[in-house]
Amino acid sequence: MRVLFATDGSDHSARARDLLARLAHPERTEVVAMSVNGFETAMRKAQREGHFSTEEARAAAQAAADGACEALRDAGLSHVEARVEDGDEATEIVHAADTEDFGLVVVGAGKERWLDTVVLGSVSGSVVHGTSCPVLVVHRVTEDERARRVVVGADGSEGSHHAISAFAGLADPERVEVTVVTAAQPLALPPGGPAGGELAAAEVDDEELRSGNRYADEAATALRDAGFRVETEVVAGSPATVLLEQVERREADLVVVGARGLGRFRAKVLGSVSDRVMRHAPATLVGR
Repeated sequence: MRVLFATDGSDHSARARDLLARLAHPERTEVVAMSVNGFETAMRKAQREGHFSTEEARAAAQAAADGACEALRDAGLSHVEARVEDGDEATEIVHAADTEDFGLVVVGAGKERWLDTVVLGSVSGSVVHGTSCPVLVVHRVTEDERARRVVVGADGSEGSHHAISAFAGLADPERVEVTVVTAAQPLALPPGGPAGGELAAAEVDDEELRSGNRYADEAATALRDAGFRVETEVVAGSPATVLLEQVERREADLVVVGARGLGRFRAKVLGSVSDRVMRHAPATLVGR
């Protein structure tokens, strides 16, 4: 898979780089580390150093791209290259993602909980909502060497299929533990809110249960065919709540989810299941 990793040399870019390095298959992953020499980056540098220089701003962008490549090579990824573009950061990233042969864009989120308080114009938010390419958004990453724990949300939608395909194209099966989770809407929700936890057949409509099992089996089969070891679980509750509960329960590092669901779960991107998950999960891979 060819991956566009957007970096500005910041700590949140470093977290995204580290998760990419821990997930990616070292032999079949090609990474372009792109830094954009944009106005905002130049002004941040000027504020720190007390003066403005176009040459120094571009040199800083080049250093960010080169540093990312060096770190990725040190982590075992040999197919990496650095690139610097001039212009608006989000615009250049989206343009590259939509016009070149990239299977995934990787960005770091500058806030611990990126969409809790949306900052209009934030680079990560603009990329997620501006490109048709799958995007991996990273808030935080566990620093240990264990296998990455991944929760895959399966709902049968086209976006879900694309997210699963992007994850399978990126990840090394030897480096991850995968659980496919499907949310089945209960017949009635308790007064305290959406249900969660183990599924009781009596709580869920038969058709909803059949659909949930089918979606989970389809996703699990696709991932097993790609070499992954996979568990499946169908859980009663609303999709975002179920996925976030599974993240907490399993101490997951990553959620894989489609940008939109099917039927009653279909929504505009803002306020959708994927956006809620992105607010709270350590990292989210969103497919369209």
